[in-house]
Amino acid sequence: MNDRPLVRDAAGNDGFDGVAEAIEIRIAHLPAGHVRGSDFQQVAARLADPGPTEVLVRNEWMSLDPYMRLGLTGQDGYVSPLQPGDILGGPAIGLIEASSDAGYPIGTRVLNQLGWRSRFVATPAEAGLVRIDDEDVPLEWHLGLLGLTGVTAWIGIERVVQPAAGETIFISGAAGAVGSLACQLAKLRGARVLGSAGTAEKMTWLLEEIGVDAAFNHREGGLETFLDEHAPAGVDCYFDNVGGPMLETFLGRTRRGGRIGLCGAMSQYEGSDYRVGPANFFAVIEKELKLEGFNAFLLTGEEWASAQASLKRLAQAGDIRPCHAVVGGIEKVPEAFAQLFESGHRGKLIVQI
Repeated sequence: MNDRPLVRDAAGNDGFDGVAEAIEIRIAHLPAGHVRGSDFQQVAARLADPGPTEVLVRNEWMSLDPYMRLGLTGQDGYVSPLQPGDILGGPAIGLIEASSDAGYPIGTRVLNQLGWRSRFVATPAEAGLVRIDDEDVPLEWHLGLLGLTGVTAWIGIERVVQPAAGETIFISGAAGAVGSLACQLAKLRGARVLGSAGTAEKMTWLLEEIGVDAAFNHREGGLETFLDEHAPAGVDCYFDNVGGPMLETFLGRTRRGGRIGLCGAMSQYEGSDYRVGPANFFAVIEKELKLEGFNAFLLTGEEWASAQASLKRLAQAGDIRPCHAVVGGIEKVPEAFAQLFESGHRGKLIVQI
């Protein structure tokens, strides 16, 4: 232990006894194909007290997202390859319990990028700390509606595909974190919304709670038949969360001059090469389609703030509803993450640590 001074709160308490223990979820081995809970292990760690400019953060909430699977593929990309023994990262909300940085006193709630652990010691830059000063929304909104998934949905609908009133849009992964918000935003623009999900229960939820006009169960197949019934002339827009065969279908079933927003390729994340593209890509030329990939990680702070302000306003007015699936306990993280690639969850998956 060291004796470096800690930043005290207004009452003069440092709130820290010099000993901190953490639970970390580490990679046991890289998955081959489908990720399983047994690919991870729970490890108890003892943390030193903060050094100069460091803080000790106790995570309270953390996000689980499909993109995290990319770090387990061995392929280099915007998620760096990981190895056994490493800890995945990702958005989390925590409380500062000890601090050697006057800018982050004890008791400050922060958004950070060091999920998959109950506590950590790091500098604000290493952890990507952002103070949470907005107290008029639930904390978990900062991981869902006002976080990466909400901002991604907003950018995809409002700036990329921009469905107009009377147009038809198909949203794959419609019951997921991004998809469930994208459906609602598209409906607000007056579009006719079609969406896919993987269970009958999710389809009912999409129809009755989210307000889509027709839902398709992708595990049962028959997408062409579904489109023959609900969009015989094709769709105007396609919001792609899954890639793979569904993207290939919509290169052929999007109307001439239509727009396709490329958000993710979840169906490919557990394959040998998640970067593989569609076989019928020439349809983009033949039909003069407009394809645009978008990545919320690359947005400026101003763009994030604009999206968050719009989403918050819509939610507080009751025009859209945040959709969160909450799992209790950090020990549930491995199985909950694996389930994202099985039956999945409705809306945004969040762990209350």
